[in-house]
Amino acid sequence: MYKKTTVAELNQLVRQTEDVHLEFKAARNNFDKDRDLVDYCAALANEGGGKLVLGVDSKGKIIGSRAFEGTWNKLSHELYTKIKIRVQVEEVIHPQGRVLIFYVPARPLGQPVISTGKYKYPMRAGESLVEMDLGTLKRIFSEVEPDFSCQIVPSLSVSDLDRLAINSFRQKWAQKSRRKEFLSFPDDKILSAAGILSEKGVNYAGVVLFGKEDKIKQLLPDSEIIFEWRQKPESIAYDFRCSWRAPFFKVLEEIWKEINNRNSRIPFQEGLFQREILAFNEKAVREALLNAVAHRDYSIRGQSIFIKASPKTFEILSPGGFPMGITLENILFKTHWRNRCIAETFEKAGLVERSGQGMDDIFTATIREGKGLPDLSATDSTTVILRIPAQVQDRNFIVFLEKIQSEKGATFSFEEILQLEMIRAQQKVSDIQSKKKFLDLGIIERIGRTSGSQYMLAHKYYNYEKRSGVYTRLVGVPREKQKEFILQHLRKNKKAKREELFDIFPELMPMDVSNLLQEMRRDGKISHKGAAKTGWWEIMK
Repeated sequence: MYKKTTVAELNQLVRQTEDVHLEFKAARNNFDKDRDLVDYCAALANEGGGKLVLGVDSKGKIIGSRAFEGTWNKLSHELYTKIKIRVQVEEVIHPQGRVLIFYVPARPLGQPVISTGKYKYPMRAGESLVEMDLGTLKRIFSEVEPDFSCQIVPSLSVSDLDRLAINSFRQKWAQKSRRKEFLSFPDDKILSAAGILSEKGVNYAGVVLFGKEDKIKQLLPDSEIIFEWRQKPESIAYDFRCSWRAPFFKVLEEIWKEINNRNSRIPFQEGLFQREILAFNEKAVREALLNAVAHRDYSIRGQSIFIKASPKTFEILSPGGFPMGITLENILFKTHWRNRCIAETFEKAGLVERSGQGMDDIFTATIREGKGLPDLSATDSTTVILRIPAQVQDRNFIVFLEKIQSEKGATFSFEEILQLEMIRAQQKVSDIQSKKKFLDLGIIERIGRTSGSQYMLAHKYYNYEKRSGVYTRLVGVPREKQKEFILQHLRKNKKAKREELFDIFPELMPMDVSNLLQEMRRDGKISHKGAAKTGWWEIMK
């Protein structure tokens, strides 16, 4: 929270000269919120942060502004929803007039801020805003985020590391690599081979993964994992709380044990057999925890990794926004390392299959268990928030997928599993990348015959779900029945223009209705009179 600006401090601020970090705007009566405000805030962020001041003219004279009177305290949230950065807004009442100050943070490393105003990537050019040039964009995208975990910790030695944690890693690496000789390696040799120890000393990955508790408390006190359990998700008070500020390789199994102690089994019937699904999938939970440790921002002070669990959801909060270049749109498909040394150590130990994001494993496990999609939408520039549903939403989707795989011998990639879940959730979609494969396997059905065709899960899915009525509603009226409706309309009204017939079938594309009419004309049931666009249809006499 910014300290409230005094009149004297504002007087000092307006004496400064405008530059790429300071912008004065008169805005006597108003200021365009949807274009100018977002553009200037985004431009300041792209230039490294700064202040936008309303109620001050270009010469630094305070003239007062009526912009956003009564609503200024809502602007921070509105700006965040548009440009995804947290801009603090302050109202200062000066003897010469009311002033608004917007405190704009610098853009994340490697990520230009996108505006929703006149410009996509605004930047300053003198006193004006312009679209960012390709050279500047390329320079920003090529910025490299420093690997904190590789940095050497002065005066830290192998004696400051926990031998039990090192031994746990040694055993896991020997098993993963099938190299028994690792078991006889002394601590310094195994750490050197893992990239934790060099001639310069031990790095921060060594502190996080192997450091003795007193050293973690001294060097990285925020390298802590906190677990809270609430039997009622909406409850403010927790029912159980536990925290770990210890070498990660020493407490990993203990953390999972505490989570698993509160796991619940969800039974469901599959024919004559009863099966069960766990509320907290071990692979998904472990992957989420490993991601949080490997990709959190350790430079942020006062925040720890936070796990909140309930019978309904598993939520993990990791300090720092998405790593450089990662967005909500590409997180499932793009690999990036914020703390590469930690991630690669996990890979050596066999804790992860690859030292990238691993988010696809979490999504795959959750979708296959009929729980729907994990949610990352609450993530902001300071915290990654991952919510994994713990309750099964659609048991029949599990049976449907497994039967297709066993009966057809089919295998599905992560991208295909994700597509099937999107179809299930939305019921009907128009764009499917694996359309041919799904149609050939009988997993989906096509509705319509034109470019506006849509696709939905096959009839047998709705049979498993015992919701055949939903299938009938989604498919719509059979083609022959649609033709009968047209004939009934023409018998009653004698004739009808094309637009009237479109109104009979609001769920169909106009081209689909036109195809019906042409089929009926070829069958000798109806005929068209008059011009193509202004004519009408009537029953063939």
